[in-house]
Amino acid sequence: MATEQLPATATTSDPIRVPTSLRRVEEARRHFGPFTDAYLASMWVGDPLADAFVADFPTLGHGRAMRMLRTACREGVAAVPDAPESLRALFAQLESVPDWVDTAAIDRDSRFTSRYSRASGIVLGAASLVSGYANSAASRPLELTGRYVENAGARTIEVGSWLVAVSRPGGLELGSDGFELTVRVRIIHALVRADLSRRPDWDSAAWGVPICQAYLGYTLVEFALIPLRAMRQIGAPYLPHEERAAYARWRYLGHLLGIDASLLPRDAEEQERLEAIYLLTRPEVDDYCRSLVASINRDFLVPEIEGVLPRRLAGQAPRVVHALERLFLGDEIADELQIPRTRLAGVIGRTGPLLSLVNG
Repeated sequence: MATEQLPATATTSDPIRVPTSLRRVEEARRHFGPFTDAYLASMWVGDPLADAFVADFPTLGHGRAMRMLRTACREGVAAVPDAPESLRALFAQLESVPDWVDTAAIDRDSRFTSRYSRASGIVLGAASLVSGYANSAASRPLELTGRYVENAGARTIEVGSWLVAVSRPGGLELGSDGFELTVRVRIIHALVRADLSRRPDWDSAAWGVPICQAYLGYTLVEFALIPLRAMRQIGAPYLPHEERAAYARWRYLGHLLGIDASLLPRDAEEQERLEAIYLLTRPEVDDYCRSLVASINRDFLVPEIEGVLPRRLAGQAPRVVHALERLFLGDEIADELQIPRTRLAGVIGRTGPLLSLVNG
C-alpha cells in the first residue's frame, strides 16, 4: 500500500482490537509493520454507505428498496423518485468514478482473455474459491446464513456469471449488467452483515464484523492475483498487459464493492502483501471449511474435469482436482483442508499439461 492509514471509519485513537480467532499477529507486526494495525482495524469495519441504505429497508420495505436500487443502477440515482438520503449517498460514491479508472483501456487490454474460458472456470473453483474457504471466520457467514454446502455447484456458477458480466466490454459502466450485479452483491453483503450482527451466534470478539473490510479486500486477491498465478501454473498464462488490466479491473470493482481506499490494492505487489498478511493471520480451518471444499469438488470441479478428460481417464478426475488444489494452495493449507495427497500434483506442477486438456 502507498500509505498505512487506518480505514476511513477508524481513528488513530481507537484501540486496535484483535479478533481472537486470528493467529500469529505478533509475527505479522514484525513482517508488515504499521500495515498490520491498519489490517486489524479493518476487521471491525463493514461498509458504512451500504449499511446505512440497508438500515432504511424496514421503513422503505425490502421490495421497494430493491426496486429503487435497480433503477439507480440502470438509470442513475436521479431517476429514483423519493430516493432516501442513504441511497443518494451510496450512489454519490458509486457514480463518482476515480481519476485512476480507465475502463476503455481495461476493455481494450482484455479483449482476448476469453481464449482461456474453460481453464479460468476450473481455476475459479480450485484456486480462487477454495482459497477463500480455508478461513473459518471468513466462511462463517456462509455457514450461518444458508445451505451453501448443498448448493456449492450452483453458487459457483452464479459467481462465474457475475465475473463474465463484469468482464464484458462496458461491464463496469453505470447501467451495465456487470455494474448492477456488483452493486447487488454489495447490498447483499450489507443485508447479511445486518442480520448476522443481530444474531447471538455471531461471535464478534472472535470474528470481527461480518464480511469485514479485511476479508472483502482479500476477495480481490482471490479474483486477480490467485487466478493469474494459477493460470501460469497450468501453462495458460495471460500476457503482461492483460494481467495489468486484470489488476486495474479488480481495483475498480473493489471500489464499487465498497472497499476502503486504505485496503484497496493497486497492483500485483500490493495484492501480494494483502495475501501474505491474510494467510499468516487467518483462523484455523474447521470442519465447515472442509465441507465447503468437498462440496465444490463434488458438485462443480470433478464434473468439469470429467468433461475435459478423455473418456477412459474420466475416473481420474478427483485425483486431478486434488492435484490442482495442492498446486494452487500449497501443502500446508491443503493438509488442513484434508485434500488427499497425490503424485499428480508434482506432475502438473512440472509440466502444466492441462493447457492441452482444457483449451483444445
